[in-house]
Amino acid sequence: MSSHRRPRSAIPRSDASALQAFRGEIRSTAHLHPHENALVILAGLLLCFTPWALGTMHVWSQFVSLGLASLAFMMALLNRHYRGALAPDGDFKLIMWPKLIRFPIFWLGLLLLGYILTQALNPAWAYFSDSERWWLDRLNSIAWLPAGMDTPYADMNPWRVLVIYGTAWLLACALWVGITRRAAVQTLFTVVVVNGALFAIIGILQKVTQAKFVLWGLDSVNRAGYFFSTIIYKNHAGAYLNLVLILCTGMLYWHFSRAERRMERTSPAPVFAFCGVLLGMSVLLTNSRAATILLLAFVLIAFIGFIIRCSVYRSETRSPWVITLLCAIFALFIGLGAYFLNTERAFDRLGKLLEDGKTDSSVVTRTLARQATWQMAKDNLVTGWGAGSFRHYFPVYQREYPEIYQVSRGPSRPPLTMRWEYAHNDYVQLLAELGLIGASLILAMLACGVRHLMKLRVYARPHLMFIVLALVITAAHAWVDFQFHNPAILFLWCASAALLGRWAELESPRAG
Repeated sequence: MSSHRRPRSAIPRSDASALQAFRGEIRSTAHLHPHENALVILAGLLLCFTPWALGTMHVWSQFVSLGLASLAFMMALLNRHYRGALAPDGDFKLIMWPKLIRFPIFWLGLLLLGYILTQALNPAWAYFSDSERWWLDRLNSIAWLPAGMDTPYADMNPWRVLVIYGTAWLLACALWVGITRRAAVQTLFTVVVVNGALFAIIGILQKVTQAKFVLWGLDSVNRAGYFFSTIIYKNHAGAYLNLVLILCTGMLYWHFSRAERRMERTSPAPVFAFCGVLLGMSVLLTNSRAATILLLAFVLIAFIGFIIRCSVYRSETRSPWVITLLCAIFALFIGLGAYFLNTERAFDRLGKLLEDGKTDSSVVTRTLARQATWQMAKDNLVTGWGAGSFRHYFPVYQREYPEIYQVSRGPSRPPLTMRWEYAHNDYVQLLAELGLIGASLILAMLACGVRHLMKLRVYARPHLMFIVLALVITAAHAWVDFQFHNPAILFLWCASAALLGRWAELESPRAG
């Protein structure tokens, strides 16, 4: 027998089990298949590795990530034989590849990687340099094909973009195909949350000790005031922590709701709440203004949702006073932590942003950079200038905006030319590099994901809506920064999206 369905367990006949079945609480008691266990381990290693590897912003860590994602993809495609304790209802076999070929994002992602590969093999510009300067020379390229730029790999070029996007694509496909049990989904999210809490603790300790270097000793990546824990750019750290925090809240809600439904007096929910407090304080300590604004927005949404839930669904096992007391304790813990860790700096920076508005230098320069990037995109709107080309061709447009081109260093010194490696707006930069063709492929992938979630009525399950909110808030942050150019964030975002789709399927009556 060959089919792709979840391994089922025999339904017990006892009265207690009948009550559980009435409540919809029957769960498979069979262990995960060894191949699925291996997939969870590989994916967990990858998702834990990326933030600690300096955000995976360097070549070596991106190759390690590609290797782990490739192994996970191969493991997901191995056929599975369920026998003995793994198949209480009888032996059967799962053939994995049919689910992959029915996965629209597999084909759309393959088209996107092929498009980037075409740009890499058809360069229209080449990078040259001497001891003092660098420049681009025009090359003969095939006019009717998408073109790119022949630039150094260590800096950025289409081949490096292929590695990063390929890793995200392989990981998402592996999780979509290879995850067949809800326990595997929850294990991966739990691993991400625990890893994020450890990441937050290291960041807090570095702030307390006023560390000048990453991990107190990595002077090769010294960016005092800009790094948090092992991510070397504070806005990336803030976005990563927000993403993990909201995933943590989704797990917290699921455990809390299940404990109420089963009338259990203990659950892992308080552990996730503690991790959430650590993650929330860490977002403030990154001093990322956009991350702080998005954190406050999320807290407001979550608090309103929690109050509505407590009003609509009253628990027979928990007094409202107990819930109120727990909220007060956690609020006190956050307040004391914020006081002792001196998080008012984050709110000072946020207040300055709100007061200065459009006169803030950071806001002004990013707005001008976005305008210049949009002009760059319009000049080659259909096919784009090539993946990884932004930092090499942007100076042509940057010169038109003196505020983002040169910085004065005094009357006796020549001005310093600024180098923009990223546009600080992922969407405009994506359009400039990949054009409408590449952007349309990514939009099609997003549309497939949204259609799948709507079909499964994910909006009716609050714990899944928290994961949706995590994805949306990270995407919103990418409008004012380059969050998706950080592989640690990109990989976790893609993995969370794939796991969200699988969790929604596994909870659907049509799953299996």
